[in-house]
Amino acid sequence: MIADKDNNRRFGIVGWFMQTGFAPVLMLLALVAGVVALMMTPREEDPQIVVPMADVIISAPGLSPRQVENQITEPAEQLLSQIDGVEYVYSQSMKGKAVVIVRFHVGENREDSLTKLYTKLYANQDMLPGSVESWVVKPIEIDHVPIVVGALYSTNPDTTDSYALRRLAEEMTQSLKAIEQTHQVTVTGGLPRNIQVAFDVTALAAYQTTLDDVRWALSVTNVHQKAGQVNESGRVYTVESGQFFQSASELETLVVNVVNGKPVYLRDVADITDGPEIPSSYTLYSPGMAHPDAEPGVSWPAVFVSVAKRKGANAVWVAEDVLAAFEDIEAEWLPQGVHIDVIRNYGQTADDKVTNLVSSLGLAVLTVVVFVGLFLNWRAALVVALAIPVSYGATLLLDLLFGYTINRVTLFALILALGLIVDDPIASIDNIDRYLRRKGLSRTTAIALAMAEIRSALLMSTAAIVIVFLPMFFITGMMGPYMAPMAFNVPVAVIFSTVVAFFITPWLALKLLKTASDKGHYHLESTLMYRGYKKVLSAILATRGRRISFLVAIAVLFGLAVSLPALRMVPLKLLPHDNKNEFQVVIDLPQGQALESSAAVSQALAGYLLEQPEVVSVSHFVGLASPMDFNGMVRHYFLRAEPHQSELRVVLLDKTLRREQSNEMITRWRDGLEAIAKQHQADIQLVEVPPGPPVIATLVAEIYGDAFTPYTTLEAAGDVVAARMRQEAFVTEMATSSTDPHEVWRFEVDREKAALSGIAVSDINHTIQAATQGFVIGEMQLADEVSPLPILMRLPAGQRDSLNQILSLYVRGREGIAQVLTEHGIEAAPRPLVQLSELGRFVKAPVEHTIFHKNLKPVVYVYGQTTGRVPAEAIADMMVDFGEEPGEVRDLSSRHYFSNGAGLGWQLPADLNVVWSGEGEWKITLDVFRDLGIAFAVALLGVYGVLVIQTGLPGVSGVIMLAIPLTMIGIMPGFWLLNVFTSEINGIPNPVLFTATAMIGMIALAGIVVRNALVLIEFIHQALAEGAELKEALYQAGAVRMRPILLTAGTTMLGNIVITLDPIFNGLAWAIIFGILASTIFTLLVVPVVYFMIHPSHSSGKQYTPETDEQGVSL
Repeated sequence: MIADKDNNRRFGIVGWFMQTGFAPVLMLLALVAGVVALMMTPREEDPQIVVPMADVIISAPGLSPRQVENQITEPAEQLLSQIDGVEYVYSQSMKGKAVVIVRFHVGENREDSLTKLYTKLYANQDMLPGSVESWVVKPIEIDHVPIVVGALYSTNPDTTDSYALRRLAEEMTQSLKAIEQTHQVTVTGGLPRNIQVAFDVTALAAYQTTLDDVRWALSVTNVHQKAGQVNESGRVYTVESGQFFQSASELETLVVNVVNGKPVYLRDVADITDGPEIPSSYTLYSPGMAHPDAEPGVSWPAVFVSVAKRKGANAVWVAEDVLAAFEDIEAEWLPQGVHIDVIRNYGQTADDKVTNLVSSLGLAVLTVVVFVGLFLNWRAALVVALAIPVSYGATLLLDLLFGYTINRVTLFALILALGLIVDDPIASIDNIDRYLRRKGLSRTTAIALAMAEIRSALLMSTAAIVIVFLPMFFITGMMGPYMAPMAFNVPVAVIFSTVVAFFITPWLALKLLKTASDKGHYHLESTLMYRGYKKVLSAILATRGRRISFLVAIAVLFGLAVSLPALRMVPLKLLPHDNKNEFQVVIDLPQGQALESSAAVSQALAGYLLEQPEVVSVSHFVGLASPMDFNGMVRHYFLRAEPHQSELRVVLLDKTLRREQSNEMITRWRDGLEAIAKQHQADIQLVEVPPGPPVIATLVAEIYGDAFTPYTTLEAAGDVVAARMRQEAFVTEMATSSTDPHEVWRFEVDREKAALSGIAVSDINHTIQAATQGFVIGEMQLADEVSPLPILMRLPAGQRDSLNQILSLYVRGREGIAQVLTEHGIEAAPRPLVQLSELGRFVKAPVEHTIFHKNLKPVVYVYGQTTGRVPAEAIADMMVDFGEEPGEVRDLSSRHYFSNGAGLGWQLPADLNVVWSGEGEWKITLDVFRDLGIAFAVALLGVYGVLVIQTGLPGVSGVIMLAIPLTMIGIMPGFWLLNVFTSEINGIPNPVLFTATAMIGMIALAGIVVRNALVLIEFIHQALAEGAELKEALYQAGAVRMRPILLTAGTTMLGNIVITLDPIFNGLAWAIIFGILASTIFTLLVVPVVYFMIHPSHSSGKQYTPETDEQGVSL
């Protein structure tokens, strides 16, 4: 016992862990914690991005867009921009209404932000002009995005039509709202039940009754209230007064006027029906060729039930509960021929993504272990295999404790960290194995000596890796929280791997590597690695000319590598396209087109898609917005509810069952879809689910003027920019924010005639509105209905579409406005009935255009989408051509960043400014690459500081840093090589992109190569300290470190091979694979050569001095 205590003191904490049973306990705790965390941590496909946002909708009837802008929008913008945390204030000033969109900085507390917004508005509502009728604040939250959307459709529309489907869906919502952790449950589409009061123009005239008479009569009759209490015979009774209408037949008996002492009933002047409202939108569901019940070309009436989850809820669990409820509902009470198909299940996609990545992680670990076993032995491989899940288990536990979810970024971070995690155990095992072969050392002493030798290098290299990744926490914008799991998980996993290397690996080595000492005495100089390495390195070190030539060759290779992106041979982009099972077709006809025209074009486009074998279903939304997703939330697609607007939601065959990625299929279908849209004079956008933070469009040009620039000038400039975009190769889906020119019918009131008849202009407005749009003049409260039934009054469809019918309506003058002189003096004139045709006339007028603002400045947006080309190239060419005269068009292949421009010159007035980096993917690309670049630069400074602390020699630290840029020699040519083997799709390029994830791979490589170079330098110092000459020290250090460096490189490459199959993070994987190939080779050669050149006198520099000798090891 005393001897054990002495050993523990001699061997420090490493000895204590080897001699006690705490190491296996620690392993077990980490493994159990990892399993529990994996089960309990909420799962989602992507990290949640908190961007507090709200729409402030202000109604000011009658004001023109210019009046709304001056009186309402600009004061509101100035007010809201003063709120702390507000990043952007957007606005739209339109006829009679303003929409102000307030967007806070990413990461701002949602509740605090909305509280500040409400407080600011309510505290200043006295500033609102009298023309403001009402205002409302509508928060927009990620938790409003449904995670499950079910299509409830009928294959027997004769018995179950859109009206019946809507009623079924509304009943379903009661069951779905009872599910735990659900947030909003909404129904989209179908025909709601209401009470329609359809007036007859002739009957109204015959009974001398106006629409205002009916509106007033119903509003004062359909009321019920508590009136008070009475005491009678010692008891207290509540007194109630009035009653609600309970049926359409009861409503028919409503007295709306009295003529010559006789009542005029509502049934005398109108038809009252209880049933579906007249369609103002259409929703259909079309099974595709990949649907189990495929009926190509058939579209069924449908409604869509959407379920969102509460904040922090596990999307997988909520989705499973919703799907179980769908199955119960379909089995138990849906009528025959009515079915539910799920068109969105973010719970399943999140679970599938997590499951697939966990499997990929397991495969990567297995591959790494087998690789280590082949090059070391199975016992060493087992040590590494046990170290990996311990590090991951502890990391997952911290994810749970710190509120991170399990999503694809988290899991990719763990896969990325695999190469870094195994490096410490591999270095430890390799060194332990080497020491165990030494004669005269006990296994405990050998293991402790081995760990002491690499202690400092492992600690410093771990610090370097942590420093490399920590600056990623400071990425701004939406990409910040998106990449935060990577910035957290990689350093945490590496820290735990170092803990495992010092505390658990020695214990495992003590228990498992029992036969290592039987392999015979270790002679470094007799090994193949030493002989081969010495032969190569000595040839380079032989003469000064060879050394310089070698470094010049490396510099030339580096220069050629970094020039590839500038020559556009390696395309740069923020994020690639994802491989999803859905996409969206957004359709816009010219403003003013009827709903039936939208239905026709959506049917034509759907017909084309339904012919494709990869399409499972197409859902039609004509005249209303589809259930929004995160992309639609940011783009405000939920406001698309005009007759000329429609959408198609397309569900694709699962990606595991098809060969092409979703983007490739969409590219293949684009020409056919755009041809159909052109036939119908429609504009379409093929909108894919973005792989990261959404943007308004891929290309966005913002056009600003000075304070005196008319908005029409900005709109004209927008048309010029859009025309130039159309000329650019592989740019499509051009659109501007300008309002399409179309006309409106405006009733011009003869104010004098109206005044002579005692008729207010507001009464005329109400009459026309009631005739055309209709009024909801009350609600019918029925006990068995989920929602109250609105009572809608208006003219029937055949009459309200006729201006002559509208002009034949009567308006009654107000009492007391017109007066007459009688024998009794001045008295109120009788209330005359006057036809609208006598009070004014309808004239056509051009519609007034919406005025857009961004951060208090008028702006016009121009949108575009690149296909087969990165936005940076298109923007660079268009920017260079700006201000130039048109010339000879340059071929796309001849353009590069040293010589931009297409030769398609274009010009704008001098007082206008075009901003390409204010919105769109280019803005977020610049922001992310800027932040990553700054983060990388800061990380390099931090790493250099750590190296100087470790070595004490700035020059040697600089040598170690040389290993970092060497990764570019492998990365850029590797991406160029991948692009050589890509093929076009319908004449559109399909490049392999160098993305932000690839840049993160470069950052990760910096940690790996610095660790390798640091340990290599440490071993050089140790050899010099033991008396070796400089060249011999270089040979020995390189030969000793070659195996662990090659093992780390091999395990890192094998671990990342599984990531190459992912469409988003494959850039990261390829960057690491190509980069580590080059950096490993050059680290083993360049670092020793430069080290030799800066120490020509064979001086060792800082001498390595062990803290104790072999008999007094301490850690």
